[in-house]
Amino acid sequence: MKTTSLPLHHSGGATKSPDQAKLLGRVLPAGPLGYGWIGLHYPVNPYPLAPHIQNAVIEAVRTQIAAINNYPDSDTSVLRTKLAGYVADHARIAVTHENIWVANGCNEVLRQIFRTFAGPGGTVLGLEPSYRYFPVIAEAAGTQWSSVPTRTFPQRDIDAALTAIGKCQPDVVVIASPNNPSGDSFSIDMFEEVLHRLRSGILVIDETYIEMSTKDSAVQLIHRYPEKVVLCRTLSKAFTFAGGRLGYMIAGPQIINALRATQLPYHVSSITQAAAAVIIDRADEILAKVPELLLECERMVAYLQREGFDIPHSDAHFFLMGKFKDAHAVWEAYADIGIVLGDVGLPHYLRVSAGLPHENDQFLEATSNLLDLGKIAL
Repeated sequence: MKTTSLPLHHSGGATKSPDQAKLLGRVLPAGPLGYGWIGLHYPVNPYPLAPHIQNAVIEAVRTQIAAINNYPDSDTSVLRTKLAGYVADHARIAVTHENIWVANGCNEVLRQIFRTFAGPGGTVLGLEPSYRYFPVIAEAAGTQWSSVPTRTFPQRDIDAALTAIGKCQPDVVVIASPNNPSGDSFSIDMFEEVLHRLRSGILVIDETYIEMSTKDSAVQLIHRYPEKVVLCRTLSKAFTFAGGRLGYMIAGPQIINALRATQLPYHVSSITQAAAAVIIDRADEILAKVPELLLECERMVAYLQREGFDIPHSDAHFFLMGKFKDAHAVWEAYADIGIVLGDVGLPHYLRVSAGLPHENDQFLEATSNLLDLGKIAL
């Protein structure tokens, strides 16, 4: 196993979401403080698929059911080609199916990367705070996880990260941009600085929320650094396909071939492939709601800042809200009236994701009421 003299922090934070059974068991108050169930804890696209898109998915799945006795396309050829077309159109950069690999959600993509390029005895390095399942996925891959603590909380500390990368030379560096839970992003110049410090490992840029962001993708880097850069993406967030479990990666052909050589056979079902293909074909229509969502997020942030909350800058459709004396107590106060926020393991902040306009209205109204009742302590 690699060793280093740099004192890195090994994350031991909670990885479980709030107890859903506990939520469902709550008795909500009647009257103005009972809001039903409003879920602003998952940073997904809250707009459901339009009925005609739902019907198109149903028809695609129906076709696959008729041939369900056959194995799926192990190469996921059609889906990879469609995803390459989508990426090329939106990034205006040449991308082909040879630059795409797909799996059952971004978590599986990450696990396969960690296993292939680090594996037992290797090291994956990340920045805090970030996606809480990075260390869990690394552990599942048999890989050592190390994270760089921040001195600029809740934003991440890039200077400390660059120092750690230069000294430790991890096998994989993983950076989410935009980041979950803080919503901050990094520039192309910063990623190139990471690559200059990283002599033999690879850089994984988790772009799970890139379609729900005000920032550009780093996809241009896969041509500049075809053997060192991987982008992870998903259909779970902006594309409203979280239940479909489809993630994909964009990289140079050598990296893609390494992943394909180690993948399990028939790892993505024919039903998932067919449904995801329909979603990609209608990408522009589905993503048309994202600007509305970003405007809703701006509206919420402006109101909360006027009320005295600390809202660190976010490039995405979610944001951190604080600084609370006891973040979990505030989470409980909202949950008691039927509003679920993201308790992401930070001592003084909760994560809020923009929902539908009427849900956001009720959240802001509830916030005003909870402040008046003294149930939110800053």
